[in-house]
Order: sequence, then C-alpha cells, then structure tokens
Amino acid sequence: MKSALTATLLDLGDATSRNLEFSHRDGVSISYGEETITESNLLEIRRRHPKLVRLQTFTKREEGKLGADWEWHIVGRSRTVKMRVQAKRLQRNGVLRVKHEVKSSKKQQRSLLIAGACADRMKPVYCIYSTNQQRKFWRQRKGPPGYRTFQTGCLLADAADVPLRTRRLAEVERKCIPWHFLCEPTVSMQWRLEIAKLDYVGLVQFVSIEQRRHLPVMSDGETAVPPESLGWKAPTIDDLNENTRRDFDWTGVDETTAEDRARLKPETDEGTRIVQADRERLLELGIFRMMVMDVRSEPKSDERYE
Repeated sequence: MKSALTATLLDLGDATSRNLEFSHRDGVSISYGEETITESNLLEIRRRHPKLVRLQTFTKREEGKLGADWEWHIVGRSRTVKMRVQAKRLQRNGVLRVKHEVKSSKKQQRSLLIAGACADRMKPVYCIYSTNQQRKFWRQRKGPPGYRTFQTGCLLADAADVPLRTRRLAEVERKCIPWHFLCEPTVSMQWRLEIAKLDYVGLVQFVSIEQRRHLPVMSDGETAVPPESLGWKAPTIDDLNENTRRDFDWTGVDETTAEDRARLKPETDEGTRIVQADRERLLELGIFRMMVMDVRSEPKSDERYE
C-alpha cells in the first residue's frame, strides 16, 4: 500500500512537471492552470487507489473564503494528519505569486489559509507546481543504467515558510519537499526500466537514498543532504501508523478518532452522516474538494487501477 501510493505520487509529480513544461512551449495554446492540475491529480489518485482514497468535490461557486483548494486527511492506525492545501503554479516566466487578495474579504489568501487551518487544528500547506527547468534544488538527475528518474513537479511547503513577498521558487525551494515524502521520505526518485512497461503498482523497486547516496539536487557535483534537514518535516505513513519516535511536525496531527474511521466508510449510517456534515462544513468555508486517504493497513488483495 505504501509503495503503491509512493509510486502514484512520484508518477503524478513527474507528469505535472513535464505537462507544465510542454504547456510553456511556443505554439502550444493550452492553458494548464492550478485548477486543471489539481483536479487531474486528485482524480487520478482516486482512480488508482479506489480502496484507499475517498474524494469529494463540489461545484465551485466563488473564490474560496479560506484560501484553500482542498482539505486533505490522511488516516493512520494511531494518528491522522489534516491539511488545508493551496495550489500555486509557477508562471512561464518563473514567477511564483503568493501575494493574492481574496475579493470577497479583501484579505490576503495566505493569511486566510494559515488562520483558517490553525483555527481548525489543521496544517496550512502550499502545493507548488513547477517544471524541471524552474527548479534548482529538486532538479531531476540522471539515473544509473537501467533506471528512470522522476521529476518533482508537486512540492509541498509549510505555508508559514512561504513569505507573502515570495516571487521565485528559489527563495523557498529548500523549504519544500516532494509530495511523495508523505509516504516514504527516504526514497529516491527512480524506478527500474525493466518493469516500467508493466502495471507498476506493487512492483516498483524503489532505491533508497542510503543505497544511492544522493538526492536529486542542483547538480551532479552537489553534496547530498539528508531528507530530515530539508523543508517541512511532514509526518509519514509510518508515523501515522506507529510510534516511530521520529522528529516530525505535529501541527495538524491528532490521535485517530472514531469519526476519522467512520469518514472512511460512507456506506454506513455514521459514515453517511459525517460525509454530509463535511459537505455542509466545506461549502460554508468555501472549500470545494476533500480527499481522505486510508493508510491504516495493507489492502486484502492487490490494488489495481479501475
């Protein structure tokens, strides 16, 4: 399960980076904006993992009141992390626009994101979409023979680490982590080409940073740094399932409750009640997407695409 989710987040981060780069080419008249990227990625996560992921989306009536594009719950056996996520896409000229006034309130989107998340005991997060050429630290590196490397088009950052004045990714890139670090932060971004042609869910042979002794950083001569020294120290699936004693950020993390578990079973009476309550709450807050992941255990049978 953990490897399957890791594979999906690696793959979608790679596709986001490559598609965004293609959309920037001369003669390509296709808009690849934050809404499109977010909708496509969340839908694909749900499609690939129907047993683990529940996705709610609502018609967007107006700009979000709390500066969040989606609410993301990851439910483990012991703990659950809850995040409010705002997507940001680097523009063709490399500009990262954090400063944005929400029309309905005349307040800054960033301030609303942080204040709203904190008030509801959640983690305020930016998900930054970028091309490989626009990154300096999380650049794709050439893999060894027989391996394909991934591009990290979806980077997560603690919103508090992304100042309002930010205009370039380089200003905050070392505060970011690739989003697959939520699953396995010590996994390098590569897979074996021998099995790349197969349905890779459950088959990908990941190579750990300890084995490769490097991260995909600025250049081949760059000295590697351990993942624990980078960016947001997000909890991983292991941290949510057991007492790892790892030093991670506890913001948005609480013990898994009966309500969290019921939220994963919308077919039950209690689950139906909670899902409806979530719908009413999110619409009131102006948040139009919610993704809930069940990472408590391995699925009973091999997980395949629908």
